[in-house]
Amino acid sequence: MNPYSDFSVPWFDAFLLWLSATELRAFFYRFEDFDWLFVFAHVASAAVLLGSILIVDLRIIGVMCEINLRKLAVLALPWSIGGAIIALLSGCVLLLFDPIAVGVHTHFLPKMGLILLGLLNALAFHHFTQSRGGRDAHNPRPVRWCALDRAVGRGLPVCHAQRDRADFEQQPR
Repeated sequence: MNPYSDFSVPWFDAFLLWLSATELRAFFYRFEDFDWLFVFAHVASAAVLLGSILIVDLRIIGVMCEINLRKLAVLALPWSIGGAIIALLSGCVLLLFDPIAVGVHTHFLPKMGLILLGLLNALAFHHFTQSRGGRDAHNPRPVRWCALDRAVGRGLPVCHAQRDRADFEQQPR
């Protein structure tokens, strides 16, 4: 049982013990005085990653309909990839500073599980958009589901601009 959590995973605890005894951990331990820099890089890159994902997801579920989804995705993708790479690298360095203290924390394994679910969601999103030929066809349901839209069962959203245009076209002349 570890002192930081109410649960323990024996194979993961053994992995943390092994990791704390490696030469790689000894190498990174020399940079522990700069841990504040790695924490800043980790948090800032995670914020960039989540922000770039958020603006694309908001567009997919029907917010900001006047913006072309394809162009927005092209603009957000480098920020997402860069944020993910920096967050992954800085997170590994932070883990290597003290694997046991970081790894046995109550929130570490659930965080890793949520990251894995996020990666699976990104793969599903990529699969659904590629299977439809990359068309921006009024936000198909599987793509919207990947964006975690709660209105999947209620039909496709109508953007304000589309609704106003439809109302204008239906008016008698």
